[in-house]
Amino acid sequence: MGTARRLPGLWLRLFLGCAACTPAAHAADFELTPAESARVNAGEIVIRASLDPGQRKGTARAAILIGATPDIVFQLMSRCADAVRYVPHLRLCRVRDRAADDSWQLVEHEIDFGWYAPRLKWVFRADFVPDRSIAFSQVTGDFKANYGLWEFEPVDDGKRTLLRYRAYIDPPGYVPNWLARSTFKRELPQMLTDLRQHCEAEQAARTAAAH
Repeated sequence: MGTARRLPGLWLRLFLGCAACTPAAHAADFELTPAESARVNAGEIVIRASLDPGQRKGTARAAILIGATPDIVFQLMSRCADAVRYVPHLRLCRVRDRAADDSWQLVEHEIDFGWYAPRLKWVFRADFVPDRSIAFSQVTGDFKANYGLWEFEPVDDGKRTLLRYRAYIDPPGYVPNWLARSTFKRELPQMLTDLRQHCEAEQAARTAAAH
């Protein structure tokens, strides 16, 4: 994602009445089953994918519980300097345009798979609801389609974050089927694992600095 500047009042928590809720709650069209909620609470990543027969394009949904506050997770997910630390194969992240109030940004990404396929380049619009959601959609680029939503839900009195992800991805034709499938089966869980580690390390550092 791009770099979100901190403005007066921008980072106010927007969740009402959810501070004590558990990961069993639902967001948009992604409601966790009791079994999935138990898995998320146990530290697992829940992923659902609805793909075409070739398993190269389709919709993916995911949920993960992160031991960091929603504002920290939101901040780290809206800055290019942090994105390159957890997005697999990301080689370039640059903000090309932004709203005066940072309610949206145009962000350029370049992904390098090495010798497997040419680099993927795309520019997407990210719309921010601080500490609550990031919606994204390709404006130009190599994907046939790439759009989705990240949602942040505070749990345990806001000490942790239930992060939900929903996206439709249709890669360019030159991407091999096996590589496209790995986006859903391997890259997504790895990205969420790395993101959680990054956010929890930041939370620990800020907590230590405050004492």
